Amino acid sequence: MKLLDFIIGNYDLKNDRHLADKLDISTPVISRIRNGHTKVSAEMMIRIHEVFGIPIAEIKSLCNMPSQSAQ
Repeated sequence: MKLLDFIIGNYDLKNDRHLADKLDISTPVISRIRNGHTKVSAEMMIRIHEVFGIPIAEIKSLCNMPSQSAQ
């Protein structure tokens, strides 16, 4: 998934497990998001924003979600 790959690549994380640890969630949650079984929730977007400082609009873009201004 584009968002997860972006975070791992730009924040010097080795893999999904390290990303899960950084977000304080379980690795299976990351796996379900990566495999398309679960969408990135609003809570997860906020958590990513808080931990990595990525703007919500950019997170939505990386998830291929429309931004508020596009609606």
